[in-house]
Amino acid sequence: MTSSATYVLGTSTGELERLDRQHRVWRDEAHAGWARAGFGPGQRLLDLGCGPGFAALDLAELVGSGGSVLALDNAEPYLAHLRQQASARRLPQLSTMACDLNAEAATAPVGSDGHDGIWCRWVAMFLRDPEPLIALIARALRPGGRLVLQEYIQWDTFALVPGGEAVGRFVQRCITYWQASGGDPHIARRLPALLESRGLRLLEARSLQACEPASGAKALWLQDFLRSYSPQLSAAGVWSAQDQNQLEQELVRSHHQASLWVTPTLVEMIWERP
Repeated sequence: MTSSATYVLGTSTGELERLDRQHRVWRDEAHAGWARAGFGPGQRLLDLGCGPGFAALDLAELVGSGGSVLALDNAEPYLAHLRQQASARRLPQLSTMACDLNAEAATAPVGSDGHDGIWCRWVAMFLRDPEPLIALIARALRPGGRLVLQEYIQWDTFALVPGGEAVGRFVQRCITYWQASGGDPHIARRLPALLESRGLRLLEARSLQACEPASGAKALWLQDFLRSYSPQLSAAGVWSAQDQNQLEQELVRSHHQASLWVTPTLVEMIWERP
């Protein structure tokens, strides 16, 4: 089953390019988390919800020819892009698996006790029920294996100050829209109890929230998202032309006056299977 329905912005070429930009913005934080978890050469790693595979490619280079990376996703266009890139970069240690984590996490054939590490970012927040994903993680990790998880704990900290009234409305409309679809943009609040119930042990946690002026890399990432997602909110009937006009004015104004862009509060957790 390979559906792209859980992708907030779809799977177009334009969105693939935006995800590439997003990966480059957050790449250092991902690599730092992998280092903290001890990911390295020769390991067997699992990338859950890999998208176009920008992180999976980095992981494949990290483990080298003596290791392996299995990347799961529900969008065949993204998996095809990843396979093409893996071939072009001569990374045979990277393989893909089509899997809808909303519907198939409980039965995904990833094996048991076989993986040294798992990477999962911005996936659980879009699942109707995260428990099958947590069960997959607990099943797939070997004893001593580690999970690096990055998810939002407070999405409504996303803000522009001063004068970000339209940005604030946009954020609230996103939250309401995703919750109505079964998602949870504050999912990290629920994950510790779910992971602990499966026998995993929390080793580390840190906040990855950022605050930058309008020209900062993460501030531009937020602006990129606002412009990319507004057509979907408009199509859903929850964002008007007047709303969009005010939003565009705020985006422009933020580059001409002292402004702070604040990201949704992202947290990183590193868990271990004892």
